[in-house]
Amino acid sequence: MTIAPTNQRRAPLRIALLVDSFFQRRWIAKIINEIESSSIAEIVLIIKNQTTSESKPRLKSYWQNRQYLLYALYARFDEFRVKVGDDAFEPVDIKPLVSSADVIEVQPTMTKYSDTIAAEDIETIRHYDIDVALAFGFRILKGEILTVPRFGVWSYHHGDNLVNRGGPPCFWEVMQGAPVTGSILQVLTEDLDNGSVIYRSWSPTTDRFSVKANRNNLYWKSSSFVMRKLRDLAQDAPLCSAEDKLYQPYSAPLYKTPKNRELFPLLFRLSSKYVLHKIADAVSYDQWMLAYRFTSGAADPNNSFHRFKFLIPPKDRFWADPFPVKDDSRYYVFFEEYSYKAGKGHISVIELDRNGIVEAPTTVLSKDYHLSYPFMFEWEGSHYMLPESAGNKTIELYRCTRFPTEWQLEAVLMNNVRAKDTTLFEKDGKWWMFVTIAENTVPDELSIFYADSPIGPWNAHPRNPVKSDVRSSRPAGRLFYWNGDLYRPAQDGSERYGYAISLNRVTQLDCANFSESEASKISPLWRKNLKGTHTLNTADNLTVVDCLTSRLR
Repeated sequence: MTIAPTNQRRAPLRIALLVDSFFQRRWIAKIINEIESSSIAEIVLIIKNQTTSESKPRLKSYWQNRQYLLYALYARFDEFRVKVGDDAFEPVDIKPLVSSADVIEVQPTMTKYSDTIAAEDIETIRHYDIDVALAFGFRILKGEILTVPRFGVWSYHHGDNLVNRGGPPCFWEVMQGAPVTGSILQVLTEDLDNGSVIYRSWSPTTDRFSVKANRNNLYWKSSSFVMRKLRDLAQDAPLCSAEDKLYQPYSAPLYKTPKNRELFPLLFRLSSKYVLHKIADAVSYDQWMLAYRFTSGAADPNNSFHRFKFLIPPKDRFWADPFPVKDDSRYYVFFEEYSYKAGKGHISVIELDRNGIVEAPTTVLSKDYHLSYPFMFEWEGSHYMLPESAGNKTIELYRCTRFPTEWQLEAVLMNNVRAKDTTLFEKDGKWWMFVTIAENTVPDELSIFYADSPIGPWNAHPRNPVKSDVRSSRPAGRLFYWNGDLYRPAQDGSERYGYAISLNRVTQLDCANFSESEASKISPLWRKNLKGTHTLNTADNLTVVDCLTSRLR
């Protein structure tokens, strides 16, 4: 891929759409609306496929397609069984969104799988001086159209192209029980499988039994990729990451729509897993609990979790997201206490010593909405708490007026955001906020903000979201130093929500860039029957984690 020199980049960027119809899916309409609402790009041209249904290759008859009957039946059943809130695939008319753009209709030359736009149409397109063309129609594009836009023709592949190429999108991840579903935005080349990847993301396979649910989450999430990369162009940031310039051959098969004989054993296995899941759910339930340990001395790193002692809550609630605090010589642990009956969490505190609980849990903060992840820190001689209040679409800061039980609202740092697990860190006089924010999708993308004080005002990092990876984005506790290096704990939600903790060494943190790499992982393998662990925090000699297990009803 050839990238234009910096001095050729301009705003607003000129965008073309390649479409088969003015009726597009809602996730595509969202992309178009974001472009038209921005100040950095504008849609100036619609390249519409003039090929009619009569002139396209004729579909095979029902009888000829009988070998895919089982796939069709599963797709219909999945569509009927699973309901999604915001349907990414609902068709909408995009004409009102692109009314100011010119429209040209082209009749491509068609082979069995690909489309090539004629030379005279290419010359017409050239006159529009396009920066980026977005492919939301046609089939496999070949020929000169791929080099006409200054920064290429961009296309989605909803799947991790390093793991599974082909399709159907999001199908094989469900059938094969893959915990993660990838997606990419790429610049097309003549070789479809080797386009230049300009954005890469990993999401949880949100429903292990439904392709529809998994696909809906993934497509909504990927709808943000185009504007992120247009923003990068406008800010002179590189299109491709260093990682995606590495030699990464693909050695898995090309995935295709499964025939009956291939799909039958997969559906049998999926159905069996579903039945076992329902049986387990009927006789047991998941419960979060806490585990802790005090160091034995200065040389004890307190990193062997099989030595930890457990704090088990009553059956009607769970305890999670522990944040220990040392006040004078006494240790307190603030945590989320979730009542199954109330259906929401509040913030409680317990006092611990080396013999266990000194004082039973006391509620210190409760609202009409759910509270969790009580991030604790000290500033200017006072204790502060930053609980997760995504249910209220706020980030709320509380100051302690009488430790540890009395708290008052100090400031609302952000409004109208569904922010999860907000974590602050102070470095060289500057405050950094790490948080996952999402609206239509699972919150698995890391954003960073910075300010001169924890009160704000908070400035968004120019690379936000700085990470789009369910395996290591969402915060999992305070940042800390180890042997001079800065580490950021993050949740690994690949196997399931709260499965493990990824410990990432931060290699760059400033107002222009952020980078980190995984150093290690804390998996829930240190005690039998554990299913997850997703928060790690230390205060002086005390380290506390949370653990997920199953209990009989």
